[in-house]
Amino acid sequence: MTVESIRLRLLLIGPIRLVLGVVFLAAARAAGGSSTGTVAAFAAAALALAFLVPNDPRDRFRRAREEPADLPADARVAPAWQHAAHAALPSTVGVTVLAAVILPFRPTLAALLGGILAGLGIAALFAAYGFDDRLYVEPQRRLVFRR
Repeated sequence: MTVESIRLRLLLIGPIRLVLGVVFLAAARAAGGSSTGTVAAFAAAALALAFLVPNDPRDRFRRAREEPADLPADARVAPAWQHAAHAALPSTVGVTVLAAVILPFRPTLAALLGGILAGLGIAALFAAYGFDDRLYVEPQRRLVFRR
């Protein structure tokens, strides 16, 4: 069984999302987006997502989480690149593809999508410090274990 550290996943995907967000902001400006509109769209989306993701109101309706099982002795920890790849799917890849497709036609919308990526990155980095570094997830079945 291959497991991934929940905290490491968040610490790896956060900067990736931030960089992609800034890249789309710069690309939107280079594609002819107005400086005021692109920066405003980017900032609004980044701030909104950075606030809304950690404060998801649906959390109170989710069933209580069970206590994590002990990590099996034969479990191995996946390499860092695999942590980042699994954390990027589907949200980071999906928003990146949408931003890349829309960039030539609507640069301001691409900047907004870049802001969404940046907001998700900020939320991931803040969330990383709230997770116990002994928690691991088995990505296929989404089982949580404690070392």
